[in-house]
Amino acid sequence: MLARRLTLLDVLAIGVNAIVGSGVFSMPDDMARSMGAWSPLAYVGCALVLIPVSLCFAELASSHNQTGGPYLYARAAFGRNIGFVVGWACFLNAFLSFAANVTQFVALAGLANHALYRVVVVAVILLLGAINYVGVKPGAAVVNLMTVGKLSAIALFVVAAVSHFDTNNLKGHVELGVAGTANGIYLALFPLQGFEVVPVPAGETKNPERAIPLATVGSLLFASLLFVVVQGVMVGAYAKISAESDTPLVDAARSFGPLIGGLVLLGSIVSVGGFSAGSALGSPRYAQALAEGGDLPKVLQAVHPRFGTPHLAIAGTTLLTAVLGAFFTYRELVGFSNVTVVVQYALTCLAVPILRKAGTQSRFRVPFGLLIPVLGTVGSLTFLLGSNKSELVWAAVGVGAGVIITALVRLLAPRPASRG
Repeated sequence: MLARRLTLLDVLAIGVNAIVGSGVFSMPDDMARSMGAWSPLAYVGCALVLIPVSLCFAELASSHNQTGGPYLYARAAFGRNIGFVVGWACFLNAFLSFAANVTQFVALAGLANHALYRVVVVAVILLLGAINYVGVKPGAAVVNLMTVGKLSAIALFVVAAVSHFDTNNLKGHVELGVAGTANGIYLALFPLQGFEVVPVPAGETKNPERAIPLATVGSLLFASLLFVVVQGVMVGAYAKISAESDTPLVDAARSFGPLIGGLVLLGSIVSVGGFSAGSALGSPRYAQALAEGGDLPKVLQAVHPRFGTPHLAIAGTTLLTAVLGAFFTYRELVGFSNVTVVVQYALTCLAVPILRKAGTQSRFRVPFGLLIPVLGTVGSLTFLLGSNKSELVWAAVGVGAGVIITALVRLLAPRPASRG
């Protein structure tokens, strides 16, 4: 049995850390090119779409205290096959993001062109896997520490930007019109996704029926407000915000002075490192849940007798992530992240009315009947309008690989002995 050691603060930090990753440091210029001085409102629009989704996650989380998150909800509502598709999509998104962010973390550390770049990427992945192998609490402690570090750096940037704020930079309109607004809201999906990982370690959380819903909704609201503030002060303080850059927030900070530039660079490294630590904590839990459901080899559900962790799921996921980090780039690894997330969101929202009808009891129930689940479902699917063909193809390939794996697992599973 998994040890319940995570507190409300731990799971809230996991949610905030999962949302406040690389997006806030790398996407302000993209947002500005889409919506100009109005770009902070892209986060408002995206958050309005995602709040119903987070409320649906909160209701379902309050009725489940096992590890697995969206996989458990879809399996209970739609059956084993659809449940597997959702669980596999969660697992894909988790370990691909894990690998992608570690590659970016090492690049931010100045090793992108170093001969040992890939070796360091693999070493960091293995180190984070080892930390989580010996216990969920040490892994959560790393996440908490890095969450505080990244938020401190962002706060310093905001304070510095306010002193350089020029209201003349706020003038203008959305040159791309409706298309620009739609694109800005779609771009905001990547920075704001992550709250869905909060329910994953529910089986290792104290009082999960209360802690998980609060952390799910709370992390999204906190991050949304933070991103609006950061984008807003950057628009007002940095006239070159629309210039294309891989590190726009660091560029803006450097324009304020070398000290604040160095601190924000450090914060970006901590931010991406913290996201990686959170992925190392959460992604193996999907493998464990899929194994418990009979969709991945049963050996992955084993719990370490001393550490109380799904150690074989952690080891397997870490090795798979290390292989991806050794051969693929950041862009290649996260290209279909938005699509896999939309699949999770839409089916989780659809699961709410089905499980209500089935009589599932929840400590937290979303008000207004079917309105919130319908809004969450429609809003999630609307995001697909912003995806491109490549993302859809890679998502299909990833899900197809999962279908083949689970088919083999089920085919080779031992049959119950017949009663002659």
